[in-house]
Amino acid sequence: MILKQQYFSTDELAELLRVRKNTVEKWRNSRSCPFSWTKVCGRILFDRDEVLKYLESNKRQSIHTTTGI
Repeated sequence: MILKQQYFSTDELAELLRVRKNTVEKWRNSRSCPFSWTKVCGRILFDRDEVLKYLESNKRQSIHTTTGI
């Protein structure tokens, strides 16, 4: 049985958000990270569902105007 990935590593989260790994680490160290995290066997892990819910809740609609051309 294959389980759905439940956590993102720091590298995976940085790639998903298109920021540097150092940026994610700075967020975590300064306590300004919008995601909770856990440390397991020396690895920092971010809950996948929490990250995706956060991104969805911060999605914005783009405004398109037509010029009539």
